[in-house]
Amino acid sequence: MFLRCDRIEILCHDINVHIPHHISPRIPSYNLRAAHDSIQENWGKYTNLASWNWRLMKTIMTVCHVYDKEENYIPFDRLAPEESQ
Repeated sequence: MFLRCDRIEILCHDINVHIPHHISPRIPSYNLRAAHDSIQENWGKYTNLASWNWRLMKTIMTVCHVYDKEENYIPFDRLAPEESQ
């Protein structure tokens, strides 16, 4: 998944240019965009591109999972404090 909002991404060291991080967490943040461009050029048909919107945020918070040492992967909503639900 690739999210791009250049003004904010500079402050976050391109953290949302995330696919390269999963290939190698050792890629420095200043090379994430170049690595992503290379992945898109060579493997683009296997990747998903997304633009930020509220539907994507809802999907991330309800479908994505977080790693837990004891239970492996669990949904975000199991970790959320009750008052935030």
